[in-house]
Amino acid sequence: MSDFKNFLKQSLPKIKIDNTAEVSIPEYDIAQEVKQLLTDVRKELGISQKELSKKTNIPQASISKFENGHNVPSLQILQRLADGLGKRLIIDFVEPEEEN
Repeated sequence: MSDFKNFLKQSLPKIKIDNTAEVSIPEYDIAQEVKQLLTDVRKELGISQKELSKKTNIPQASISKFENGHNVPSLQILQRLADGLGKRLIIDFVEPEEEN
């Protein structure tokens, strides 16, 4: 047995996982934000998903999944989408909105 396997065999039983830790689920839904922005801007410009697909070389099916909130694009894909829409992609950290 390799040294690494021996190490794992000895070490893994010693690891304790605390299942009582609270899991914080963010209230902000990035998929919803991307979905809304992409759909709104594309429609404001009056271009179809197919046209955007041709401009960005991103499959129309992928654009549809982004707009339906089924997938979230990577930063590289967001940049290509922004370029195809004639927009500049800006990513910023802002204070969370307070609940009323």
